[in-house]
Amino acid sequence: MTSMTRKSAAIMLAGIAGLYAGAALAKPSRQVSLTSERMAQLQQVNSHVNSTVREVSDLEQYGREDVWALPTSGKGDCEDFALLKRKMLIERGWPASSLSITVGATSQGEAHAVLTVSTSQGQYVLDNLTSAILSPAQTGHVFHARQAGRGWITASGERTAEPVADLPVARFARVAHTSP
Repeated sequence: MTSMTRKSAAIMLAGIAGLYAGAALAKPSRQVSLTSERMAQLQQVNSHVNSTVREVSDLEQYGREDVWALPTSGKGDCEDFALLKRKMLIERGWPASSLSITVGATSQGEAHAVLTVSTSQGQYVLDNLTSAILSPAQTGHVFHARQAGRGWITASGERTAEPVADLPVARFARVAHTSP
């Protein structure tokens, strides 16, 4: 996420210092049978969004951090990419319950959001940092929370009613580097 500084990430992390970064996230409620056609849809949507949306920070675009919006201007940050990919897959017949926004940190400790897809062959990540469709383990990211309905479920299994669009992605940055 381009708009996040280390200082602001640290401030936003104060409330979740107890998260255990190594715990597996609970699976979304519905898995999709992964066929070659479905995998092609994932690849097409991921590549299309990654190549047509220009990455800019929320601070640059809106004058404030953590604005969750579809990138209708052709610009957005990581969660905006994920929201558009989710919308496009739903329009192609994917059940919304198989698609979750997942937040965490990149291997460099930067706050990041991706779209996670639950399939019969496991979970896959659609990420604005790569055109490849990867398993969560292959991304190099550490994931801390996943969309669960209108709220979140953390890696430790804790549920929060905090609305998805109101949760700052930066809140989950750097936990991997500070957790036991």
